[in-house]
Amino acid sequence: MSVTLTKTSKNTPLLIHNSYSYTIDRKTVTKILWKCEYSRKYSCHGRLHTTSNYEFIKIVGEHENHVGNSRCAATRKYFEKLKQESEQNHTNPHNILTQVNIGVPDEVRVQLPTNYNLKRNVRRWRQVTTTEPTPTTIDFPAIPTKYHQTTRNTIFFRKDTGSAPAWQPQRVMMDFEKATINVFKRTLRTVELSGCYFHFSQSVLRFLQANGFKETYENDVVFADNIHKTLALAFIEPTIVANAFELLCTNLDDNYQQILDYIEDNYIERRRGRTRRQAPYPIDFWNMMERVKNNMHRTNNNIEGWHRKLNSAFQCSHPTLWSFLDKLMKEENNIHLYILNATTGRQPPVGKYESFNKRVRQLVDNPHPNIYDQLTCIGRLLSL
Repeated sequence: MSVTLTKTSKNTPLLIHNSYSYTIDRKTVTKILWKCEYSRKYSCHGRLHTTSNYEFIKIVGEHENHVGNSRCAATRKYFEKLKQESEQNHTNPHNILTQVNIGVPDEVRVQLPTNYNLKRNVRRWRQVTTTEPTPTTIDFPAIPTKYHQTTRNTIFFRKDTGSAPAWQPQRVMMDFEKATINVFKRTLRTVELSGCYFHFSQSVLRFLQANGFKETYENDVVFADNIHKTLALAFIEPTIVANAFELLCTNLDDNYQQILDYIEDNYIERRRGRTRRQAPYPIDFWNMMERVKNNMHRTNNNIEGWHRKLNSAFQCSHPTLWSFLDKLMKEENNIHLYILNATTGRQPPVGKYESFNKRVRQLVDNPHPNIYDQLTCIGRLLSL
């Protein structure tokens, strides 16, 4: 005969069998003797024996002064799950209730307190389990013991040792945010700054959307193909990008003039007599030629993807330090699994860009003699 093991509000073992609840009366070497939870209130003589592993042995006595509660096990399990979620999940109480309430039978729901009282329970349980107040500044005296080690008992966050040594990066890839670029130029003067190709293409896409070209791009294959030629400028030798752009201007009709003006003003440098005015984003910043030849990243999508994944785990914009560390410890365990798979020879799934990278590299290493043909061929591999 099966029994259900849960806990009381005081965190002591509670056993449920045939709609009756029992608490521990005493233990022997081989058995646990349980008494009805109403043994004192109703002078109930109901008893139950289990092994030390909570396996049912027999029932002793009768529950003569009260009846069992068929909803008791489900209700107890509900509160146990709610408490567990409250201690492990640092999202707001409303979201916790929403999650825990999934699949709860109506017969059990009507026995529960109001949502207001359930949320109070969530906050109360959190106050009990929170050992340290949330720091309000970067200077805090102690780190709770639970954050000293990872789930694999390796050092995670033992103490604040002060500022990290000054970084000396050689290259930094970033979005097309002028303020960010200016800050890096002022503070890291020797660093090579590079734009992210994905964000370069997205800048062009936003221009098309803002100026009424989106529908044409989506429905006109020739128009889209010509737009892709402007993106292909990123894969042309930097010293001839300006000449390649002039060829584009010569071969494209007036329908593209507004788009070409945008490219020239922001990325090529508009001609002024025999010279060119410096563009907000110089060619060397967004050109990918060197990165393709050296098998370097052309985008920071892998970093942004990890950030989005981590952000989705928090379910809030501004987590507390302790909430942040809780999630970070769990994510560290996931990362350890990825590392373990890599070090034991398991290959990651081949991405759909594997073939794309090879074809771009082939065109970059063996370019067409005609620059416009090169733009056309590379452009046909690209998309917004």
